[in-house]
Amino acid sequence: MPIVHNVEVPLEETNDLTRVAARELGVDVASIRDVVVIRRSIDARGRRAPRWVLSLQVIGLEDEAPAVSERAHPLPELRRRRPERVVVVGAGPAGLFAALRLAEGGLSPILIDRGSALEQRHGRARRLRAEGVLDPESNLCFGEGGAGAYSDGKLYTRKRSPLVREVYRRLVEFGGDPNILVDAHPHIGTNRLIPLLRRMHDHLVAIGVEMRFDTRLDDLLIDEGALRAVVVGGDEIATDTLILATGHSARTTYAMMAERGVLLESKPFAVGARVEHPQSLIDRIQFGDHAGHPALGAAEYFLRCKQGGRGVYSFCMCPGGFIIPTPTEPGHLNVNGMSNQARKNHFGNAALVVTVGPEDFAPTGNALDGLAYQRNIERQAFEVGGQNYAAPATRLTDFVAERGSTTLPTRTSYRPSLTPADIASVLPLHIVGALRSAVVQFERQMRGYLTNEAVIVAAETTTSSPIRVVRGEDFQSLTVQGLYPTGEGAGYSGGIASSAMDGIRVADRIIATP
Repeated sequence: MPIVHNVEVPLEETNDLTRVAARELGVDVASIRDVVVIRRSIDARGRRAPRWVLSLQVIGLEDEAPAVSERAHPLPELRRRRPERVVVVGAGPAGLFAALRLAEGGLSPILIDRGSALEQRHGRARRLRAEGVLDPESNLCFGEGGAGAYSDGKLYTRKRSPLVREVYRRLVEFGGDPNILVDAHPHIGTNRLIPLLRRMHDHLVAIGVEMRFDTRLDDLLIDEGALRAVVVGGDEIATDTLILATGHSARTTYAMMAERGVLLESKPFAVGARVEHPQSLIDRIQFGDHAGHPALGAAEYFLRCKQGGRGVYSFCMCPGGFIIPTPTEPGHLNVNGMSNQARKNHFGNAALVVTVGPEDFAPTGNALDGLAYQRNIERQAFEVGGQNYAAPATRLTDFVAERGSTTLPTRTSYRPSLTPADIASVLPLHIVGALRSAVVQFERQMRGYLTNEAVIVAAETTTSSPIRVVRGEDFQSLTVQGLYPTGEGAGYSGGIASSAMDGIRVADRIIATP
């Protein structure tokens, strides 16, 4: 079964791929039984008409059909025989896939999350956007599905591993669009993630996972460097194995671990703001006269440059999406982005962020200094926005001209609302300077990007965790035996797919360890 790569096909001519494959291979059409698209992307660069770029698996008359649903990453042999149950903390992608893997491998894990189950969490998230009322325990970061449940649902990862396919395959089993198996930049969208998570929840319960929501990890009980129990929601659970998959915003958990002697270290991350444009403007910039073609969908962009020795880049672009409030602490405000699967909202937004490192925020050498750096920015954003979860915003042209805005566009995707302000009063000076210079450079790359129609909204502070929970090659903490730091919050992944993959790897190590 030959595979033909980088086949360019006009957008309107994908109905006869058998003829396309025959032409590429120089064979007769009659010798081909089927053609399967195994990867696809759209190339809209330059002045040529946009076209599909496909990788095709060609199945001849004598070939066997490929086993599309074949498991890409077999379970290890169960060797663990210890009586204590494994506890998984965090019901985001890392924790969910770890619990799934443990249960299918023959164990019966307990999965806890400080936030609520999906239905209750959804109501609390809506209340923050509609009424400006924050629940610090269950919100757009904490609860079933983790922060990724309210996102664009991007699955793209640079990691090259059979686990990528395994994660995508399982997501399709739970209701994800099969196109994620072939798209070069797959995404699911919040509206499809919600029902997918419901089906995953039911499956986990059916195979023996005990799920406890509104249950926070409060303490670790450690004896001679080994985990003996955890305290959750006032209860003590005996366990010698804990998968810690809290996500990047579990600040009270980081502080508790530092007190218990868990080895933590500062790591670089990035901070900045969200830039929102009318999606139709982004489409025209990227697609030109072909903007609006049904095959193209909403246009994305990826921008990157160096300013003053710092990296400045667009992050988590949400075409046809929404800016959302993602604070987890009262008196704080930070923002993120999300999209539905169709990406048909009037606006597109992306984080525009600047890299920072321990030299910027860790003058004491304390691993928790990065949290203080984030918190200072978030408190200022809350104050400048009006102390009601309205977000401070500046027209992009005003921001570059070093002035605040007194008016904003009449429409925005952000709820509760935007407050005209000068976001330079929210962000550190080295961030503001790098962003202003970068926007001017990005205008040269995307003519029309710097426009009065665009707003820059403060502040984006949680691109990734500022802390790494240090672990060894066996995935265990270097200072607490039985503690397995996992996923984005522990500093070992970034995004849905890579977090799920890390959860699988850690679970497999536990299954296979006597």
